[in-house]
Amino acid sequence: MLINQHLGTPQEPVSPNEVEIERVRLREIRSRLPEAVRPLGEVLPSLVALTVAESAFTSFTYSLALAYNEVEAFTMTEVRHWMDGASRVEDGMTASITTWQDAERASSVRSR
Repeated sequence: MLINQHLGTPQEPVSPNEVEIERVRLREIRSRLPEAVRPLGEVLPSLVALTVAESAFTSFTYSLALAYNEVEAFTMTEVRHWMDGASRVEDGMTASITTWQDAERASSVRSR
């Protein structure tokens, strides 16, 4: 039976040949189904591989983020260490300058 596209209701075939043609088309479609399903069978492993690759990429990205955070923490610790060292050097230089200036003042002759 054909379906009237406008009304969505079954429509009587015009001739017996029309029914036969539809049966032939159905048999042809049925015979091609295994052939049509084969590409899907090939696609499914690719989809699974894509999911695994996506998960691997996500875990790889996550591990990179962790490594970056560790490097960042290490770098910050090293920078603080160098800042502390620079601060100690600065304090030492300030003390040396002050001592040098005091020594110069003590050894200079002043008029009263």
